[in-house]
Amino acid sequence: MNKVLSIETAEAEQVPVASPQSSLVKGYSIVSASAFTLIGITMLILTIFTPMSIIFRGNEIAFSMSLIFKGAEVVFSIGMLHAAVMLWRAILGKKHLSHGIGILPGDGALANAFFYMGFSMTAFHLGYTSSTIALAQFITVLVGLFFGAGGLALSGISKPARVPGHITFPLMLRDGVILIVGTILMAIAFGQLAGAALKIPQWNWLSFLGITTPGMLILMGREGVKARLETWQGPARFPRLLITETLLVLGLAIMLYGSYANLTLGVNGYQVGPKGNATGFMLWIVAVLFLLVIRGSFKIAVSQRGNRVGYRMISKLLYVMALVIFIYAERSFLSGHAPVFAVGGAAPAAALILLGAVLVLVVERAASQKVRT
Repeated sequence: MNKVLSIETAEAEQVPVASPQSSLVKGYSIVSASAFTLIGITMLILTIFTPMSIIFRGNEIAFSMSLIFKGAEVVFSIGMLHAAVMLWRAILGKKHLSHGIGILPGDGALANAFFYMGFSMTAFHLGYTSSTIALAQFITVLVGLFFGAGGLALSGISKPARVPGHITFPLMLRDGVILIVGTILMAIAFGQLAGAALKIPQWNWLSFLGITTPGMLILMGREGVKARLETWQGPARFPRLLITETLLVLGLAIMLYGSYANLTLGVNGYQVGPKGNATGFMLWIVAVLFLLVIRGSFKIAVSQRGNRVGYRMISKLLYVMALVIFIYAERSFLSGHAPVFAVGGAAPAAALILLGAVLVLVVERAASQKVRT
C-alpha cells in the first residue's frame, strides 16, 4: 500500500503546474486569436457587401477600378485570417506555446489592418463604397490595430527577458511597431474628438508611404539603438538619453506629419507645408522638453534600480502625457490654427480609441519590454 502511494506521489510531482503568467498568456492568446478571426471575417463580409461596378459596352463587359480595390481588400481580409490561424497553431500546439508566441501573428494582423484601411478608404473616396460600409471598415480596422498590437505585446510577455544590450530585428520590430500603433491610435482619437460624429478618414498613399512610413522606420530603428546603448552607465547615460530621445522626437514629428497629411487632409504632404502658428510652435517646444527633461530625468533616476515593470509603466505614462501636447502642438503649427481643446459629438467614440491607445502605449509596451537584471 505504501508503495502504491509513493508511486502516485511521484507521478503527481511530474505533472506540470501552470504558472499564473503562463495561464494569463494562454488566456490572452485565445482572446487575441478569437479577435483576429472575427476581425478577418468582418473585413471579408464588408468587402463582399461592397458593390462592384460592371460596365456593359455592347457585347463586352468592362470592370471598373472597384474590382482592384475589392480584390485587395479580400487579400488583406484573408491575411488577417492567416494571422489568426498562426496564433491558433501556437496556442493549440504545446511545443509552440512552450517556446513563446512569435511576432508573426501580431505583425501580420497589423500589416493587413493598415493596408486594408488604405484600400478601403481610397475606395470610399473614389465613390466605390457607401459611407455606412466605409465607416464599418474603419471601425473594424481600429479594433484590428488594437488587438494586433496586443498580439505583438504577447510575443514579448510570453518569452524570457532579453540580455541588456542585446537586440535582434524581431525585438526591434516588435517594440517599435507597438509604439507606432499606440501613437497613431492616439493621433486618430484626438483628430476625431472635436467632430460631430466619428468621421471616415482621408487617405493619400504618397503621404503614407513617403512620409509616415519613413517616420515609422526611424522609430523602429530607435528601439534598436536604445537597446544597444542601455549598457552605457555613469556619465554616459546622458548622451545615451540625448541620442535616443532625439530619434524619438524626429521620428514622431515625421510620422505625425505624414499621418496628418494622410488621414486628416488627404493630400500629398510634399506639396503642402506648415502654415505656422507661434503658440503651436512654443507648445511643441514644451512637449520636446517634457520628453527630454522630465521623462529623461525619471529614466536616468531609475536606470540603476532595475528594469521593473512599475518604472516602465510610469515612463510610458509620461510619454503619453508628452504625446498629447506634441500632437496638439504639431497640428496647430501645421494648420496655422491656435491649439484649442474641443469636444464634439464624436467624444464617446474618440474616448474608446484613446483608451485603446493608452492601453497599448502604457500597459502592453511596459509588459512586453522585459530586460534581464
